[in-house]
Amino acid sequence: MPTSISPIKASRVINTGQVCNCAERVYVTRGVADEFISKMTDAMAATKYGDPSVDEGLDMGALIESSAVSRIGEMVDASVGQGATLLTGGKAEDRGRGYFFQPTVLTDVTQQMPVVHDEIFGPALPIMVVDDFDEAIEKANDSEYGLTSSLFTTSLANSLKGMREIDFGETYINRENFEAMQGFHAGTRKSGIGGADGPLGVEEFTRTQMIYVES
Repeated sequence: MPTSISPIKASRVINTGQVCNCAERVYVTRGVADEFISKMTDAMAATKYGDPSVDEGLDMGALIESSAVSRIGEMVDASVGQGATLLTGGKAEDRGRGYFFQPTVLTDVTQQMPVVHDEIFGPALPIMVVDDFDEAIEKANDSEYGLTSSLFTTSLANSLKGMREIDFGETYINRENFEAMQGFHAGTRKSGIGGADGPLGVEEFTRTQMIYVES
């Protein structure tokens, strides 16, 4: 479980979470939930962010525009209003130049809350505690979107089960959420329209011609 902290945090703060295959939500089994939530909260709270043209050694820069800050803030506030617990972050921050939102962790979330149901596309991470792996898969698949997913486990059986049952275009097991150049990049549901990488991406730009001749 501890090896999952770094890649999940990275997927929330790289490009400020504005990457299509970032981890948008986390389901953690009850037996490791307390340790995971504690470590993830500490990691997110320790994020160094600011203007990379001024500061060095940063983990995160600014959001794309002011409306992105407002949108994330509204999602977080709405979820807290519905019962979510804010563990760190949760607010916009004025750093003089750029549009910043504090790295945020929320727990006690439900499937219906905005931070779980909708795409955040920013540095906020909702964490839901589940009883077992089956519940995690069920809740993960309960989404309008289906581009990327990830699974962290020491169980080979769970890895194989996840490969079969997690309904996303990409699944990363025990590694960060970023595809290899030769990989296939496309999703399901509302994430199913778009391009692909690797040989399948080349095929999308290949014109074919079929000819039938009878003599």
